[in-house]
Amino acid sequence: MHSVQRVALVASCLLCLAFLVHLRDGISRARISPILGGGSEAAIQFSNGDASQKKDRIFSGQDKTHCLDLHGLEDLVILLKTGSTEIYEKLPIHFQTTFSCTEDYIIYSDVQQDFAGVPVRDAIALTSTKARNERSDLEQHKTLNECFKSGRDAAELKGEKSWHLDKWKFLPMISDAYSTFEHRKKWYFFIEADTYVSMHNLLPWLSKLDSKQAIYAGAQVVIGETEFGHGGSGFLLSSTTAEALNRTYKSDQHRWESVINNDCCGDKVMAEVLLAADPPIRLLHAFPLIQGETLASLDWSGKHWCMPAVTWHHVDAAGIDRLWKFDRGWKKVYGASEPILFRDYYESFIHPRLLAANGSMPDWDNLSNDWSNSAAMGDTASVGSAQACQHFCEQRDSCVQWAWRPGSCKAGKIVRLGWALNNRPALGSADNRIEKAAGKALDGAASGWMLDRIASFRERMSSCDESQFWLTRNKYD
Repeated sequence: MHSVQRVALVASCLLCLAFLVHLRDGISRARISPILGGGSEAAIQFSNGDASQKKDRIFSGQDKTHCLDLHGLEDLVILLKTGSTEIYEKLPIHFQTTFSCTEDYIIYSDVQQDFAGVPVRDAIALTSTKARNERSDLEQHKTLNECFKSGRDAAELKGEKSWHLDKWKFLPMISDAYSTFEHRKKWYFFIEADTYVSMHNLLPWLSKLDSKQAIYAGAQVVIGETEFGHGGSGFLLSSTTAEALNRTYKSDQHRWESVINNDCCGDKVMAEVLLAADPPIRLLHAFPLIQGETLASLDWSGKHWCMPAVTWHHVDAAGIDRLWKFDRGWKKVYGASEPILFRDYYESFIHPRLLAANGSMPDWDNLSNDWSNSAAMGDTASVGSAQACQHFCEQRDSCVQWAWRPGSCKAGKIVRLGWALNNRPALGSADNRIEKAAGKALDGAASGWMLDRIASFRERMSSCDESQFWLTRNKYD
């Protein structure tokens, strides 16, 4: 062998060795994170919701080992509703979390686009030409598409006009999703871009339900005479229900578009379509498995404590990442068959914060709302100072927390974490329901918790009945 050939061979071997060392190091770093830790992941596969055009993507540092033992994923499609004004802010985290194990999902917005190689469907384009030409709400759809085609950032158009498009998306996207998969999927689960869904808890619940039945499950809300599943909290449709909705909507689409035009809410009108189906389909009350609060805003009470948490709402990217890592860590420690109860989220996220603060936090609002005293109402005894407000709570056996600011003392019977008064929500909450207050009105504000009373509540609730975990029928059925 010539010397030049020997040198080339040696160089090739060294390159191969270097690649193998790099690969080994990458694998050694791909560990499943502890329950509240960080950690990195390896390669994931996902599809764009079109069963005929599945795509593979590689996200640096991710693997799919955490997807093992998540049985039933092949029967499920996730439908995510977003908008072009928020898509770059809220969608990316879902590729690393929500969609990392999901075999099929479809993303719906108000502009058709390619998002990092993933098709995003335009739900508004699925409405009738008549609606798009005649309904004033839908003029914003044209504006958004012109903005997108011109290369501008659609986020510039955030506001009421873009928000009003959302109610138009529900019916066409459910109809389109069913037309895509029909009965090849047993379950259609709807979320919004600021919804977190725990696959660890969702899939065991689905295993208790019969997809051949007409199931429409969500967090019950009532407006007027219509009871419906709140969209932001997420809702579940069996394929039987999705078929009924598609049939009922398509058979009289112009009438239903007229109903949407005159109504506030697309999730409400969707329930009305299902009630108009033959036979009518009514809501399965899935609260609190499906619910619309965050870790920061939830009332940590007996009605939640011993139930699995399937969804959280108003969650930002950091919050989704935190909840997803917690789910993975839980599965590593307890296995895929052990559901995560609200109690477990409290013990991992909330109670350590209260203990670390020794039961009191300055410049904080813990959302106490069972007693409300103010100087304007003549309640001078409890509003003079944080100590006076705390004393007010101590004198009432059922009080577990208090919140003081100059001229106001509030107290509560249920534990909530709340958030800092600088309007930055805690624990990854993107909640927009924060009371605006600033300046001298907040000087010296503080919140506190009665740790001994909370300990007594935790002791009373230490045992949970597993037979009551999963909601499969309404109490009145």
